[in-house]
Amino acid sequence: MLPSEPFASPAAASFDTPLDMLTSCHQKVLRCCAQLDKLPGYLAEHGVTPVVVTTLEGVLRYFDVAGPLHHADEERDLFPLLAARAPDSQPLLTEIAIEHITLEGMWARLREQLLAVNAGDAAALDTHLSQAFVQRYRGHIDHEEGELLPLAQQVLSADELERIGGAMSARRRD
Repeated sequence: MLPSEPFASPAAASFDTPLDMLTSCHQKVLRCCAQLDKLPGYLAEHGVTPVVVTTLEGVLRYFDVAGPLHHADEERDLFPLLAARAPDSQPLLTEIAIEHITLEGMWARLREQLLAVNAGDAAALDTHLSQAFVQRYRGHIDHEEGELLPLAQQVLSADELERIGGAMSARRRD
């Protein structure tokens, strides 16, 4: 069964530690992905229930609001500093930016289907698209946590990390 509130997190990361904040966002994405994994089976057994609606509202909210902010944090703040401090990282940064574009395109299509499911049309979900989105996002997170974030931890100074955290915080106040 889909839990009704998959998005509560124990201790929230702080903008004082922006790389931890990015990792915390990844954990939320993975929880959303777990919900999307369970969705087809749940819909087949129970149809569109209040639990589905509540869960999908959380998934929609996350990928509509927090997801784009997370990508902006990386692309506007983290990537330029990494490119300056580690010029050899440009291919990695380009790969990850392309992954962002791909995920955003997949989300636009999946989003419409999830809205239709929430409106009562359980058959609107393309299970293959949902599974591909989940698989692609999990691979993306592995890529970032395996290469991008360790590089950032290694080459960025405390002052640079503080600037990134400040920019991330300001983005959410705007």
